[in-house]
Amino acid sequence: MPRSSSTRNGKSVGVELECDLCQAHETVVLSPRKFKILSSTWHLDRECAECGRTTLWRFAEAAVSDNEQVNFWDWLAATGEFFVPSGAEPQHERRKERRVGLNVPLRIARLGGPEESVISENISRSGLCFTSSGPYTVGETIQVTLRPAGAAVPVIQSATIVRVSPATDGKLFCGARLEPRAV
Repeated sequence: MPRSSSTRNGKSVGVELECDLCQAHETVVLSPRKFKILSSTWHLDRECAECGRTTLWRFAEAAVSDNEQVNFWDWLAATGEFFVPSGAEPQHERRKERRVGLNVPLRIARLGGPEESVISENISRSGLCFTSSGPYTVGETIQVTLRPAGAAVPVIQSATIVRVSPATDGKLFCGARLEPRAV
């Protein structure tokens, strides 16, 4: 799991990155724009001092013990909250947690059904919204797979569809509540 140290001053986030070519590690502070690119595409083009050229960099895998494991979904939602514009209007809705506009590649599957590649519209610690071409119904259980680049295993979690509404091009906006994980 990636480790990060976030700071609100300057709206930046510190992350540990790894060069795809030589596996060099570096802790860097990213601007909101760079962090959104990294969290959406799972890589950045950066100059590597070891390789001596521009290479792809991804979140670095941190060696942690079992009791230190970080849930990547929680980390992504919490870190994304740092990029909510200051002075933003408070949410006027029933959601318990703020949703953050991060476009993250996900795989969605009905239980026992085929997977669909989607991009999140927004996420929070407890839910997400995605655009889909598949017909989902309120109350339906799905499986959400988050595959962070470089992660040893994907993050897989059950969710329940809580909202379905029309989007553009015949697609649907689907809101899903993540089911609590067993501890």
